[in-house]
Amino acid sequence: MAEPMFTASGVRIGELLVQRGLITAQQLNDALEEQKSTGRFFGLILVSRGWASEESVSRTLSEQVGLAYVDLSNHAVDPDVLKLIPVALARTHQALPLYGMGDSLTVAMANPLDTTAIEELQRTSRKHIWPVFAAPTAIRRALDEQGPGSAKTSSQAQKPATTGGGSWTTTSPSVAATQQHAQADSSPGATAAQRQEPKGQAMGGASNMTQIVQIVSTLISDAITSGASDIHLEPSKEKFICRFRVDGILHNRPNLPNEAQAAIISRVKVMANMDIAERRLPQDGRIQMEVGARPVDLRVSTFPTIHGENVVIRILDKKRAMLTLEDLGFIDKIFENYTALITKPHGIMLVTGPTGSGKTTTLYATLNRLNGQDKNIMTLEDPVEYELAGIRQSQVNLKAGLSFATGLRSMVRQDPDIILIGEIRDKETADIAIHASLTGHLVFSTLHTNDACSAASRLTDMGVEPFLVSTSLIGILAQRLVRVLCESCKTQYQPPKELLDRLGIKATATSTLFEAKGCARCHDTGYQGRIGAYELLVPTERIRSLITQKAASGVIREEAIKGGMTSLRQDALDKVTKGLTSISEVLRITSEE
Repeated sequence: MAEPMFTASGVRIGELLVQRGLITAQQLNDALEEQKSTGRFFGLILVSRGWASEESVSRTLSEQVGLAYVDLSNHAVDPDVLKLIPVALARTHQALPLYGMGDSLTVAMANPLDTTAIEELQRTSRKHIWPVFAAPTAIRRALDEQGPGSAKTSSQAQKPATTGGGSWTTTSPSVAATQQHAQADSSPGATAAQRQEPKGQAMGGASNMTQIVQIVSTLISDAITSGASDIHLEPSKEKFICRFRVDGILHNRPNLPNEAQAAIISRVKVMANMDIAERRLPQDGRIQMEVGARPVDLRVSTFPTIHGENVVIRILDKKRAMLTLEDLGFIDKIFENYTALITKPHGIMLVTGPTGSGKTTTLYATLNRLNGQDKNIMTLEDPVEYELAGIRQSQVNLKAGLSFATGLRSMVRQDPDIILIGEIRDKETADIAIHASLTGHLVFSTLHTNDACSAASRLTDMGVEPFLVSTSLIGILAQRLVRVLCESCKTQYQPPKELLDRLGIKATATSTLFEAKGCARCHDTGYQGRIGAYELLVPTERIRSLITQKAASGVIREEAIKGGMTSLRQDALDKVTKGLTSISEVLRITSEE
């Protein structure tokens, strides 16, 4: 059983199996000793000794390497797809073709990281291979039982299938709804708007519908195991483009079948309880599902374009809600100041930055730290991204008349100690938040500004009185997310002295700088995961006076840096000298000072 010894995070697979209680530390040591003496694959040793199942090893690898896992015991295979790869070649590479659409073919493999095998399968099938994990014995059994002409293959061809490690099972109502969509658009009574399909008609027929369901299921499962935060489905004139946003950067995936564009979008809309007949207006929906035993919350947004509906699926990882402040990447100085500020009895603490900079994660980690039986914590969000135990959370509902301003006005009558407002967007919300902070409440909120020193100006620009801003603010935390270098492939290098001088990096004989290289474990990006870069403005009497005078943000910034504030870029460069990220990444996410 071929498998990489290290996972995508650089942790040995054996150590992960021990952490998950699948094998003992003694079994790990014994297996490693046998591997040294025999050269056998680590996974094969565990399986042959009966210490771990092939499935547990394959599942652990799939989750950590970032590829979907398929449980073949519940999976139906189209007999026509089996013909795309000769049985002898499939046995050689322990590969089972599952389903194909257009120029793509999904293949279950014992070792999906075997690039030589994938290239040979692509040459033979003349299709782009999407590899997924499966247990080797299950693949061999499937090739025996589901080979060309077998009764099992024929009988299962029309059955629903479960993919992505049991992520979710096809249900006939969902398939039927998608089929009805296709039929309604071709019916004589359909309106012109309903009949107007994007390029590629919705595909009818139970077999095709099963393939569409499998494609969407594998797409979502693959995105989750890849650590993606968003899935982009983008119709264009010639292609149906798929991209995943991983660590803040969009990466191209194999294009989806052009002829299946309408059916795939309809399937997503059915899952999200959206109107599949409405393609002229934007829509929002939500999907709650499980991938393996992991609950996942997906937010779906559609937007009409000239070539069809553009779909973005936001993946909300509930693990982020469990992060602590210590996990976020604060340097000691900022961490100490921030934790001191959030224990104050009243005032406003703002977290600023662009969309996707981790503001919500920081605030949730803050609330988790403050949460206790002696505190009444309430939130008003748009939307509620994660549920926090012991905290009363509410969601903005503009259709029902619940805005930030109206909700906050009522919330202060609920006797809260701490209030979280998802975002301050207007003067009315800002005024109520300031009033709450001045009457004994600790208020947290977000603001879209480029740095901490611009937040006060942003509030005064909304029309809030400057003296109220200066009186109520206890701190402003600005943040960005920088990508962390892959531990498996980061490369030491010496940047030009001119660049170091310009950035103010003082390289010493003992300092080591790294740059991104790229390997299989980080999908050739050179990075894995992200960490925060921060600047924290703690208003002094001088800064409060400048805010009252409506001084420019640049003037406030100069005064803050004189007082010892660490800027965003300085904090990010500190992570460069510690070997966590690269200079190019810092230049990408921070502006010149």
